[in-house]
Amino acid sequence: MQKTTLLLFGLLLMSISTYSQTKVGVLAGINMSKLNGDIQPDTKYKSKTGGNFGLFIDLKLAKNIYLSIQPSYSQEGTKITHKVDGAYEPIDSIKVKLNYFSLPILLKVTSTNEKFYAIGGIEISKLANSSMTPIGGEEEDIIVTIEPWNFSMHFGAGIRFPLGFTTLFVEARYTQGFMNITEESVVNDLLPRVKSSSIKFLTGIEIPLGKNKN
Repeated sequence: MQKTTLLLFGLLLMSISTYSQTKVGVLAGINMSKLNGDIQPDTKYKSKTGGNFGLFIDLKLAKNIYLSIQPSYSQEGTKITHKVDGAYEPIDSIKVKLNYFSLPILLKVTSTNEKFYAIGGIEISKLANSSMTPIGGEEEDIIVTIEPWNFSMHFGAGIRFPLGFTTLFVEARYTQGFMNITEESVVNDLLPRVKSSSIKFLTGIEIPLGKNKN
């Protein structure tokens, strides 16, 4: 997956001379990710915060429409809590880490002045590593099988701030996995059949490589 992503990005860079208003850049931010699906009684999944780092290339397809390809590294996972007699709130018991090399392929539709934009598309992700940490314990391997690939949908919006030749942007997006990343039975209290989801807050810099009126 890493070699494929780098090859794809290299081919896109070599072909930019055929496009006007092509943009490249870097992005970074945070994921507030969690799992959802089957779960045992008195147990709950909570959000886990991690980082999201990547590169991107935006290829103009039509007026105010871009194809955005964003090879990234994403730190995801969840916290698992259990309800304890006498406690007002469920108690954190396990933190699960799921780190991915991901390739979001998105359509970006901008406003007439290109200051605001909406995005949507799909993401293909390859599991890089996984682990779990019991509260008060040490990090260890996850005892259930995690699917090596994950597929998600992205939806979001952003705002751009021109800074001379470059442009700063900030955006928020929601991602929802549409396949189970585990197939364990619900009798297993650690990650039975679940899907991934996250809220991402990202910022970055874009650099135009072609003619740009902005």
